[in-house]
Amino acid sequence: MIKQIFLSLAILLLCLASGRPALADETERVAVIINEDVVSVHDLDQRIRLALVASNLPDTVDTRSRVAPAVVHHLIDEHIELQEAAKEKVTVGSSELDNAIFGIEVQSQMPKGSFEPFLKSHGIELSTVREQVRAEIAWQEVVSREVSPEAHVPEEAVTERLETLKDNLGKPEYLVSEIFLPVEHPRDDAEVRSFGERLIEQMRQGAPFAQLALQFSATGAGGGNLGWVSDGMIDPVLLEALARVPVNAVTSPVRTADGYHLLLLNAKRQVGDGYSRGPQAELLTIDLTSLPSSNQADRAAQLARLKSVLAPAKNCDDLERLTKQVPSATFNPRSKVAMRGLPANIRALAENLEPGQISDAVESDANTVRVVAVCQRFPDTGGLPAREDVRRQMENERIDLQARRFLRELKREAYIEVRI
Repeated sequence: MIKQIFLSLAILLLCLASGRPALADETERVAVIINEDVVSVHDLDQRIRLALVASNLPDTVDTRSRVAPAVVHHLIDEHIELQEAAKEKVTVGSSELDNAIFGIEVQSQMPKGSFEPFLKSHGIELSTVREQVRAEIAWQEVVSREVSPEAHVPEEAVTERLETLKDNLGKPEYLVSEIFLPVEHPRDDAEVRSFGERLIEQMRQGAPFAQLALQFSATGAGGGNLGWVSDGMIDPVLLEALARVPVNAVTSPVRTADGYHLLLLNAKRQVGDGYSRGPQAELLTIDLTSLPSSNQADRAAQLARLKSVLAPAKNCDDLERLTKQVPSATFNPRSKVAMRGLPANIRALAENLEPGQISDAVESDANTVRVVAVCQRFPDTGGLPAREDVRRQMENERIDLQARRFLRELKREAYIEVRI
């Protein structure tokens, strides 16, 4: 299908990129049909423009021709995702879309309200972005309903992963981002690889990896971030490719069973270097603020009142609930920390506390004292991640894999006609 799209788009893209306005009936001509949905030539042109601008790619006939197959692929995926969302009665409100657009402005360091004029200056309608965002949000909700409940990782699998990491201690591990380009039919292989090589060339000229992943990767959410990986966690051929490139470099397209991978090596270290080698604890801190005019006796009475209110607490949930009864007291978000990394005075307070018990008070500033509580203790992991962190990562891996399979099944059952 990709070669067919590549060839049939050439004349059309030449017209659209030439600066000449296309005829109305030409731009509204049907480009793709996905079940009951229709993508017009105008819709396709808008998405190609968005992909070029977002990825900092030059708007030329050659570039348009090369990105068009990937854009068509994404449009098909998004329409199928939205159709499944509608089937599951998943809706995305205007406020969610507005917040997402505002988030784009914040991430891009753009003044509030400037995104739409920016798009217009490049001939892109805001609705094009909103539909892309709508599909992403809706599909995440579908996945959470249909896929996530099936992604439970059994205890023996977590144990096996921890044993693998233990065996890997001292071996290299890599912080990786990925652009994945699926090959859905053997006849598309050469064209997909060629497109991957073109993306690498654009990166060398300054195109941002995260934006290319968002626009073109089948696993582009979050900029394609895969996290830290090591031996036994990904396909060995991908690990071999990572071992050959320096930090901040991108691999050549790497073929696996499902398609081509472009891997960005963000950082490299040895397994075990990223984790505490000492005991850890989840801490809750509570601040008690006094008026500047308060004398020592007033502050002592205020602290006694706080301790009296918190006395019935059995755990940190109780402490947070009871703290709300003291207007001058506030609690801070809980944090998991290495005990040896705490300031000496805080470590001395926390070392011997029972869960849910508060410490003696220490002065935080002229008008504030702080008490500390230990919510939960974690033993030394010997350089390995905590068991719950491993389980969470494995669940995310399963969700991603099963979501891709689910989408492939929906596509196999769908009626898809590419007319361009």
